Amino acid sequence: MNFSVSLTETCENLQQNCANCGACIEQCTMLQGIGEEISAIAARQPSVAEAFSCSLCGLCETVCPLNLSPREMFAAKRASAVEQKEIAIEDYRYMFPDRPNNTMSIYRELNNITYADCHPNEKLPVAFFPGCTMLTYGSELTRKLYYVLKQRYEQLTLLPDCCGLPLCQLGLRSKGNNFAANLKEKMQSLEIRELILTCPNCYYRLRGVLADTAIQLKTIYEVLAANKAVTGLAQEAGLKVTVHDSCPDRKERIFAEQVRKALAQKGYELKEMANCKESTLCCGSGGHISHFRPELAQEMTRARVAQAKETGADILAAYCLACVLNFATVQDGVKTQHVLNLLLEFPQNYEDVKLKARAMLDGPEGQKNWERIMAEESKDDCR
Repeated sequence: MNFSVSLTETCENLQQNCANCGACIEQCTMLQGIGEEISAIAARQPSVAEAFSCSLCGLCETVCPLNLSPREMFAAKRASAVEQKEIAIEDYRYMFPDRPNNTMSIYRELNNITYADCHPNEKLPVAFFPGCTMLTYGSELTRKLYYVLKQRYEQLTLLPDCCGLPLCQLGLRSKGNNFAANLKEKMQSLEIRELILTCPNCYYRLRGVLADTAIQLKTIYEVLAANKAVTGLAQEAGLKVTVHDSCPDRKERIFAEQVRKALAQKGYELKEMANCKESTLCCGSGGHISHFRPELAQEMTRARVAQAKETGADILAAYCLACVLNFATVQDGVKTQHVLNLLLEFPQNYEDVKLKARAMLDGPEGQKNWERIMAEESKDDCR
């Protein structure tokens, strides 16, 4: 999505052009909660609370007959709120990927997660970019994928980086742009020619960042499609699988198509949810709303799992690990796995991962961890 548009510009566009047909409101729990027409929200400009209640999922754009974007309005308000200091965004610095101590880095440290055996940050032509969530909460899967890729790419480095999207989503435009520029410079200095990505958020974010370079981006699924060991029939072929599509993939559906093809080749029976592909629903982690509106995020997660159960599927599979972790917390839900767990036939218990992440901040030791995470404020302005 476009994080550079101004609040005035996007509000004026919606105010002048929105037909108030209600298509977006019909599909969005958050907009229903506001209870106003889009043109009216644009006329007064959204509040800070409203902006940080939007999951930035983009479903509003998909259903709009005029191709308008309420999402961009809420994202622009986030940036404006940060710039105008209407929100103390530094209170959420535990999420900032440009800080040495954040929740993910401390989790990796406490759980001895390193990738020294995966040739990290080496000057090699092919790089594997798992993304920060998989690096942190899916370390076993990350390492397994690296060695599967190593069978094809002898000269393969692993990049243990975040793509920087969280900064942009939080309204920190300047920090997000600086982060992207530094990451781009790093990749060019390593003389990377091919970048393999697992996360759709990372893929679409970095495709824009690296557009003017010679670096070729590939999804993990198009690379694995050539691996006969991965594409053969699974031992559990015949299991019913429903796929949750990630929000950033809804327009182009690159991951959606590759994932379904790969799962079908493995012999899994695909069962589609009522909302899939371009009409997919947010898992509840989009836009980091669980940190601002946890009750809304939980409602969205439960609604999505309920749709999955309605299909009669044995497994709810997602290709974004953040989605997987969200779904795994729902009691009496469908068994949840990452798509790559199914393709590699490498099952994991993600509910345990979430419990471990929460335990990191429990008790006296948890308080010390939290103090470490929050103590080192960025010297840069939070803009």
